[in-house]
Amino acid sequence: MKKLASIAFFVIAASTLTPIITSSAQTQTSAWPFFVDVILRSGAPGTYDLIVPLQVLDKSREDLADLRLFEANGAEIPYALVIRKELDEQRVIEARLFNQVRVGPGASEVSVDVGENAGEHNEVEIATTGTNFRRRVEIEGTDSGNDWRTLKTGSVIFSFESRNKAVEANRVSYPASRYRYLRVRVFADELTDQKPPDITGVKVIMAVRQKGEMNEWNVAVPSYQLLRNQGAPASAWTIDLGFRVPCYQLTLEVEDESFSRPFQIEAVDDPQNIRLAASGELTRRIGEERRPLVMTLDNEEQLRKLRLLITDYSNQTLSISSIKIGAPARQLVFELKRAPVQPLRLFFGNLKATAPHYDFEKEFAARSATAAIRTSVGAVAGNPEYKPEPLPLTERIPWLIYVVLAASSVALAIILIKLARTTLRTDPQHPESTFQKGTPSSDERDCR
Repeated sequence: MKKLASIAFFVIAASTLTPIITSSAQTQTSAWPFFVDVILRSGAPGTYDLIVPLQVLDKSREDLADLRLFEANGAEIPYALVIRKELDEQRVIEARLFNQVRVGPGASEVSVDVGENAGEHNEVEIATTGTNFRRRVEIEGTDSGNDWRTLKTGSVIFSFESRNKAVEANRVSYPASRYRYLRVRVFADELTDQKPPDITGVKVIMAVRQKGEMNEWNVAVPSYQLLRNQGAPASAWTIDLGFRVPCYQLTLEVEDESFSRPFQIEAVDDPQNIRLAASGELTRRIGEERRPLVMTLDNEEQLRKLRLLITDYSNQTLSISSIKIGAPARQLVFELKRAPVQPLRLFFGNLKATAPHYDFEKEFAARSATAAIRTSVGAVAGNPEYKPEPLPLTERIPWLIYVVLAASSVALAIILIKLARTTLRTDPQHPESTFQKGTPSSDERDCR
């Protein structure tokens, strides 16, 4: 019994320790199955970037948290990942105006309190009296109300009217600031203003503007299918993107001269769960220039296949000559503080990797994503040092569970048999009779 238990214990222990020994023998990059070489134009110190290619997107996690950048000597290079979606957002910060005064003969100024926890701001919208002017503006900031620092000088606001048309620009941008107090000074237009203008309002704004960059690629135009959509004749194209990647828009080249057709775009990776991704109408009038038709999805989708459904009614199927897929580029930005040890490689494909959360990503947030030196990448290659994660014990040794169960059953049977034998070998103890000698029993009394 003890030998059987010992054998079972050693088998289980050996199987359990195998993944531990394997993982300890792995190198820093052995958990990543793929890599691409990063091709630098120069190895000089500086900020570099690359656009993550489709082949990498296809084999990586959706959030790209598994990307790792390594030098040949194993040194890891921190990076920041930027989704280059075009942004034009603004948040108006509630503010209080005070100390509205004139400064000498040629300017007016007002102080603005944005509160203690307003966060960052980088723009003001200034309303002043009068029309047909061009006025210089200065903006200062402080936290104490005394030590004023210049945020912007030399900016201009203007407003002109002519023939019932008006043109104006009344916003001034400055570097992102957290100052609680702002002081806005507006100078009179030397040509049109007789006196300093009155400042009638100031809006403090946090504006976020980012120029987008699309990652676009052409796909084959598939054969269409004729079907019915809500009872009307329709045509459907099932489009294979080539990879499972982000998709945000479709661009079509249509040969027809004029048309007006409702369309739907559906995500069809899962035939049992088809989802509507966008809908609208494709329109072109007679005489219009034949421009590509751009269809934007309601939200960016991560998929491999989608279906374009166009309702034709009694019209001929549209002649689509080309299809282009697009999504905001994934820009990977990194900094070289010295010449790297080549080759520089981007590893990916470890779907269980945790997000790196580099400090560089937080530092880079205040910089411009367009100031980096663009690099390129080579073809996807398999990592020769890759060691896959060991399978669970039940998958690596499927028969082990049956051995353990059998050993446990045998051990239990032996224990039960031994208990039974011990019980049978023990002589039973006969209790002493409670009747006194010579005293007849009740049966004897009945017989008498």
